[in-house]
Amino acid sequence: MKRVVMAAILAVCAAGSAGSEDVLELTLEDCVRIGLDRSVRMANARRDEQIAGSRIRQVRAQVLPELKVRGSYTRLDEVESFDMGQGPIELGKLDNYAASAEASQLLYSGGSVRAALKAAELYRERSRLGTQRAEQELQRDIEVGFYGVLLAESHVEVQRESRDQLRAMVEQAEAKFRNETVSEFELLSARVRLANQEPALIRAQRDLEVARESFRNLLHLEEHQFRLRGELRFVPVAVDYEAWRAEGLKRRPELHEQERLVGLWQQDIRAERGKYLPTLRARATYSGANPSSFFSGESGWDWGWDAGLTLEWDLLDGGLRRGRVLEKKLELEKARDNLRDLERAVELEIRAAYLDLKHAAEAVAATANNVELAEKSMRIARTRYDVGLATYLEYTDANLALSDARLNWSGALRAHLAALAQLRCACGLSADEEPGDESR
Repeated sequence: MKRVVMAAILAVCAAGSAGSEDVLELTLEDCVRIGLDRSVRMANARRDEQIAGSRIRQVRAQVLPELKVRGSYTRLDEVESFDMGQGPIELGKLDNYAASAEASQLLYSGGSVRAALKAAELYRERSRLGTQRAEQELQRDIEVGFYGVLLAESHVEVQRESRDQLRAMVEQAEAKFRNETVSEFELLSARVRLANQEPALIRAQRDLEVARESFRNLLHLEEHQFRLRGELRFVPVAVDYEAWRAEGLKRRPELHEQERLVGLWQQDIRAERGKYLPTLRARATYSGANPSSFFSGESGWDWGWDAGLTLEWDLLDGGLRRGRVLEKKLELEKARDNLRDLERAVELEIRAAYLDLKHAAEAVAATANNVELAEKSMRIARTRYDVGLATYLEYTDANLALSDARLNWSGALRAHLAALAQLRCACGLSADEEPGDESR
């Protein structure tokens, strides 16, 4: 069903962009859906859930009745016989058949099966949490990659616009030089500045191609031509650090995975201790043979049944069980210590992500008015240059300042969006979730 939905999404996206040279147009939501559907990591995580479910079925099979059917056929090369004076008496038949059906039921296992069943259920829950963690990390990577492509596109646009402005100035300087209103130095300076701008545009185009290919590989997109529909925008966040921290310690999948691992080792210890106790099993057999016995000379099936209880108790094993229990206890202590370390690591990760978000927001605020001021400065420099009140150097300085302001602004926006995606992932939240949101 998921494959059908994704095919429909891609078909709609392709149809919507058919008029623009068959370029696939994707929103962030489209990219997340495609990535989750095509990711090998997600596919393997879902397979792990299925494996965990099969393990539960395997353990449950131990407490259900068992039924075995057996059959055999034996052909003898010759039949022994003896003569008591009234003719030979055969001891059996050349063709011998036997059949049986045996049913058995485990009655008591010292709690080992019950502990194994609980352990299997914990393993399935741990696998489900692993799938949740993989989904959140993939969503974060897709968000960061999506905004990275938008940033690279904005860099190309800024560098191209700067190149075009410098090219226009070169043409104007050439016209003024022919009219002998500017010096040759002004003309050469304009040409040199234009030539120096070309490598920056080439680097920006190269960075864009790399970002697009990396993003296409992340989504496993077969389509080489695609366009991202979105924008770099500021998303204000009013939640304080303590709220993020509390949410992360409550919802981070890795913490719950480690808690399940602690429970797994506890159940393993119970299962191992159960082997100190006896195992009791009931059985019943219904069997038949033809001929009925070795001494029977007549063909015919003879059926019969028997039933009973089987008790097994390993009293001495050379300390094997004791060693296994000790091993599992040490593993349990390791798991508990790892859980405490993981809690500290998660707190540190949340703290670092929160600080990154805070500093990115400060950078956005610091560069918010720079673009407007740089554009105004650029217009003034252009007017002054046109009327001969400013040199070409002043104009190029204003042009460079405008490019830097635009690049810093877009870079700050992308850094803030990436920091927000990282903080959500560090707290175990999906895209667009905030602390305290229990609706998902």
